[in-house]
Amino acid sequence: MKGKKFVITKKQKSDEITYMEYEKIKGLKFNPKSNVKFEDMINVDKMIIINESFIKKIIDKKCKIKLESILKMLSIIFESDDESGEAMDIALDEIEKFRSTVRNRYKEYMEKEKYDLLLKKIEIVENEIKIRKQYLYKENISLSEGKGR
Repeated sequence: MKGKKFVITKKQKSDEITYMEYEKIKGLKFNPKSNVKFEDMINVDKMIIINESFIKKIIDKKCKIKLESILKMLSIIFESDDESGEAMDIALDEIEKFRSTVRNRYKEYMEKEKYDLLLKKIEIVENEIKIRKQYLYKENISLSEGKGR
């Protein structure tokens, strides 16, 4: 079973034999993250989605989930008593990774308005983190100067 490739289409029955060059198919390529393996089922390692509307829906959903997870992480960071700012650096790295994924992988499949709006949201979140980090830095300096005197 290993090494076989399948094409799933909406048509029920066809007498045609179709050969497809999988490396040349244009579409959204990704690996399913579920490691669940079933004995009597086809296990999928890689997927290529070629339906444009389905690609847009998947990208919208993935971006929404990722942005929400970043916001949840930030709410936890802002509620904690982290005075070093390391958690904010991690969050900034995560935001930069998300931004590069959006620019490099998703841009060609997204509508311009949604793409611009998503980048604007990412920028707003990033600026908020930078402002809080500067405030934390100034607060730490003022505390260290007060202790030194």
